[in-house]
Amino acid sequence: MTVSDNTLCAWYFLPSRLGAAFLCGVLFFLALPPCNWSWLVIFPLAGLLLCLRYLKWYECLLAGFLFGLGWAFPGFWFLREIHPAVPFGIAPVLALWPAVWAVSAVFFLKYLLYPVKVRLDGEAAMEDFLPGAGRRILTAAVLAALWIVLEFSRSTMLPWNNLATAVWRYPRLLAPASVTGVTGIGFLIANLSCALALAWVFRKKDKKQYPLWFGAVLPAVLLPSLVSVYRAQNPVPEKMEKYRIAAVQGDISQRRNADHDQAFEALKTYLDMTREAVKIKPAPDVIVWPETAVPYAFRGNHPVSALYRSELQKIILSSGIPVLFGTIEFRESPPFSGNYRITNSALYLTPGGIAARYDKIHRVPFGEYIPFRNILPGALVRAIDMNRDLLAGTDFSPVTLKPGIRAGVAICFESVFPYVARESVRRGANMLLVISNDAWYPTSSEPEQHLANAVARSVENGRYSVRCGNNGGTLLISPDGVISQILTVPGTGAPELRRGRGIGVIEVPVPAEPAMTFYTRYGEWFTALCGCLVLAGFAVAGSGFLAFRRALLGRMEENVNAQ
Repeated sequence: MTVSDNTLCAWYFLPSRLGAAFLCGVLFFLALPPCNWSWLVIFPLAGLLLCLRYLKWYECLLAGFLFGLGWAFPGFWFLREIHPAVPFGIAPVLALWPAVWAVSAVFFLKYLLYPVKVRLDGEAAMEDFLPGAGRRILTAAVLAALWIVLEFSRSTMLPWNNLATAVWRYPRLLAPASVTGVTGIGFLIANLSCALALAWVFRKKDKKQYPLWFGAVLPAVLLPSLVSVYRAQNPVPEKMEKYRIAAVQGDISQRRNADHDQAFEALKTYLDMTREAVKIKPAPDVIVWPETAVPYAFRGNHPVSALYRSELQKIILSSGIPVLFGTIEFRESPPFSGNYRITNSALYLTPGGIAARYDKIHRVPFGEYIPFRNILPGALVRAIDMNRDLLAGTDFSPVTLKPGIRAGVAICFESVFPYVARESVRRGANMLLVISNDAWYPTSSEPEQHLANAVARSVENGRYSVRCGNNGGTLLISPDGVISQILTVPGTGAPELRRGRGIGVIEVPVPAEPAMTFYTRYGEWFTALCGCLVLAGFAVAGSGFLAFRRALLGRMEENVNAQ
C-alpha cells in the first residue's frame, strides 16, 4: 500500500498522518469509561490502519506509538492521584503495544494482500490491483488476532481499558465472553474495524464489499447466536438459594499510613454500621466489609487492633451473624521459618473464630510490591517505594460461607484479571465476591473504570458477583452482566458509582451446583487460536517477503546482465 514519493510529498503529509493517528487513540479513549461513547470503538483501529498507508516502517512505529499515547495518557490520567508523574511514566510504556501492532500491520498489508508479481510490477500496479475476497478477509482477521495477542500480553500485567471494555454497559454484547472470554469480544470489534478500513481502501474497485460482510459482520452476528444456543442447552438451574449479604460501605478516606486517631475513627465507623446491619430484618446471612476497611491489622499488636478483635467478636457472638472483611494479615514465608510477611487478606469470622481466609494473589505492582526490586537502581526504588512488599497468596479455593454457598473471593485490583475468578470457579465457587477499596482515587474516574473492567467476570464464569466497595460500586452483577441491587447512598451521578456511606442487603440467587461455562472449562482457548492465526499470518507473509526479495534480486541480476 505505497505510492510514489512524488504523489504525496507535501510537507504536511507525515505530520498530518501522525496527528490523525494520535486522534484515533483519543477516539479509543472516548469509547471507554468515563466517556462511554461505546459506538466509537469500531473506528480507532480502522483510522490507525488508514493512517499507516504510504508510511515507512519507522514512521508506522511512531504512528502506533502516538496512537497509544492518545489512548493511554487520558485513559490512565487517574493515576495522577497516586503521584502527578505516574501518567507521564506509564503512558509511553503502554503505547509500545500499539506501536508494535502498527509496524506489524504494514508488513501484513504488504505481503498478505498483494501477490509477489503485483508488488514487482510497482506501485501503480498495486494501486490498480483488487485483492481477492479471501486475502482481504484473512488480512483483517490476522490484524485483529494480532491486536488481541498483544492486548493479552499486556493484560498479564494490566488488563485495563481493552477493546472489550467499551461494551461493559451492554449485556447482550458481553454474551460471547462466556465462551471465548473477553478476548473474543475484542476480536469481533478489531476484526470489524480492520475490515472497515480495507473496505474504504478498495471502495472504488469493489462497491459491493462482500468481504466486509462475510469476514467481519457475519462473525459478529453468528458468535452471539451460537452463545445463545449454548446457553439454551445449559440452562440456569431453577433451584436457587437466596443468600442475603449485608454490604457495609463506610466511605473512609485512604489511610494506608493512618495514625491512631484515623485508625480508631475507621474502626468505629465500621463497627457502628455493623451494629446497625445485625438489626436488619430478616437477618442477613453474612455481613461483608470492603478491602482493608480498617487500616490496622486485625491480629496486630496495636491497641486499636486489640479493640478491633474484641468488639467485632462481641457483635458476632451476640448476633450469630458472621462477618467477612478485608484486613492486613501475616503469613510465614517460607513456612516454619519464623519469618512473617504481610498479606492483603479477607478473613471470614464466625462465632467459632476465623473459619476461612483468602490471601490476595495478584498484587498491585508498585503499590503492594516492587517488581524487580533487587535489580532496579536504588535511587529509583527509593523514589517509588511504599516500604512494603506484600506476600502473594497461592490458594484459589473458594470460601465456604455456609453449606452450599461457596464464594470465590477477589480483592480489589485482582477482580480485573480473568484467571482469578476462573480458577476459583474451577475449584467449586458458585458465586463471586469482590471486596474493594478505591479510596486512593477520591475524585477521578478510576472507580468507574475499575467496575467496567471487572463486570465481565460474571459473564465469563456464569456466576452472580457481589461487589462491596469502601466508597462506591457496592452492587450485584448477574451472569448476563446486568448490574442491579445497587447500594443507595446520597450523591449525584451514576448510582453504581456514587460515593457515600451506607448499608444494603443484596440477595444473591445461588444455585447449588451450577454448570461451568465453556470459558471456565477451557480458559484462554480463543486467545491461543488468535496466536495460531498470527503465527500462520507471519509464516505466509514471511514467505511472501522472501519470495519478493528473491524475485527482486533476480530482476536486478537480469538488468545487470543485460547491460
